[in-house]
Amino acid sequence: MDSSDSSIEKPPLRVIVVGMGVRSMIYTRIALTNPELLEIVGVVDTDAKRREYARLTFGLAPQNCFSTVDELVAVPKFADAVINGTMDKLHVSTSLPLLRHGYDMLLEKPFALNEQEAEVLLSCVRETGRIVMVCHVLRYAPYYQRLKRAMDDGEIGKVISIRMNAQVNYFHESVSFVRGKYASAEICGSGMLLTKCSHDLDLMAWLMGNNHPRRIASVGSMFQFVPENAPEGAGTRCLTDCPVERDCPYSARRLYIDNPQRWADNVWHDSNMKRPETVEEKAAALSDPANPYGACAYRCKTDIVDHQSVLIEYADGATGTFSMTGGASISERRVHITGTRGEIYGTFETGRFTISTIAPEAPEGRVMHVVDVVEAQEGCHHGGGDREVVLDFIAHLRGEPTSPGKTLLEDSVTGHRIVFLAEKSRMANGAIQEW
Repeated sequence: MDSSDSSIEKPPLRVIVVGMGVRSMIYTRIALTNPELLEIVGVVDTDAKRREYARLTFGLAPQNCFSTVDELVAVPKFADAVINGTMDKLHVSTSLPLLRHGYDMLLEKPFALNEQEAEVLLSCVRETGRIVMVCHVLRYAPYYQRLKRAMDDGEIGKVISIRMNAQVNYFHESVSFVRGKYASAEICGSGMLLTKCSHDLDLMAWLMGNNHPRRIASVGSMFQFVPENAPEGAGTRCLTDCPVERDCPYSARRLYIDNPQRWADNVWHDSNMKRPETVEEKAAALSDPANPYGACAYRCKTDIVDHQSVLIEYADGATGTFSMTGGASISERRVHITGTRGEIYGTFETGRFTISTIAPEAPEGRVMHVVDVVEAQEGCHHGGGDREVVLDFIAHLRGEPTSPGKTLLEDSVTGHRIVFLAEKSRMANGAIQEW
C-alpha cells in the first residue's frame, strides 16, 4: 500500500499527564474509551497515591512515573505531548521546561496568573515553535458553537452590546471559593474572576471576534461571606460549636453529609483524605480543626470577591458587560447580545437560545425562533466540551480538520487580558484601564 494513502490508520497520540487531579482524570477518559486516539504513557504528580492510580489505570511502566517535572525532563522525550492539569499557580513554571524539552501541550485554564506570566509563556511558545492549546472547554459546547455561527452569519447584524452573566450556586461557592483551595489568592495565585470566569470572558472575546477591547473598568467585593453576616449566635465551626447550624444554608453537615450535592466529593478529594463512607466518619472529618470545610462560611477570612462586574468598550464603540455572582440558588450562564438587526438571548444550562430579528412586516414587528441543542449536550458537563477539546487537540497534532473555536494559546490571550485589566481596575476602585 502507498505510504501516502489517507486510509492508513494513524497511531494514537502518546501523552504524559502532569498533575493527575480531577480535571486531568476527565481529559484522560478518552484513553480508556478510545485507545486508538489517545494513549497515556507517563505521569507526573507529587502525590504517590495519584501516581499509583495513573500507573494502574493506564498500565504505565514504573520508570515513566515521576514526582516532578524536573525528573521528567531529565530523561529523553518519549511522548508526543503532555496534558498539564496542575494547579493554576504552577501552570507557567511547569509548562516552560516541558515546552523546551519538545513537548506540545494541552494546558488547563487559566494559562497564566498575570500579564507578566502570560508574556513569558507566549515568548516560550514563539521560541520553541511548540503547540499549546488551552482548555477553554465551553467554546466546544454545541450551545456556544451554534450561537457563534449565528453571529458570524450576521443573523442579528453588527453587535451593539454583549451582556453575559455567571451565577455560581451556593454549594459550589462554599466548597471552592469560600472554604476551599480557591478561597485565597495566596493559595491558588489568583482571584475568582480568573479562576472561575476566565471561561466566560474567553467566550466573550471569541464571540466578538476581531473587535478587540479599547477600555475596561471593573468593581466587586466580598459582600456576603463576612463575619457580620453570620447568623446570630453562630459559632466558628459547624459541627463543634454552632448552635444555629441546623438553620444555616451553609452548614457543612447539611451540604456535605445530609444533602451531599455534586461538589461534596471535592471536600474529601481536596482534603487529601480517603473518602469517608459513614456519617460518623464524615462528621469526624469535618470536626477536625485543621479541615477548612467544617469552618463557618462567614468566618473563613477569604480574600477574594463573591461578586464582580466588568464593563468593556470595544474598538468600534460596542459595549460588553459581564457580571459574576457567587452564592446563587442555581448555577447559570446567561447571554444577551443586541445587534443592529436583532438580538440573541438564552441560558446555557437550558440548551436553548432565542434569536429575535427586526421585521416591520410581521404582526409583532419581529420574527423569533428558538435554537435547541438540548439533545446534543444533555447529560454532558460543560456541554460535552471536556471531551471535545481533547479530540480537537488530537486532531490538531495529527494535522486533521479542527474546530472553528480551536483554543490555541495565541487565541486565548484576549480573554485572559480582559481579566488582568479588570482586576487592575477593581484594585484601583474601578479606574478605567486602557487596552
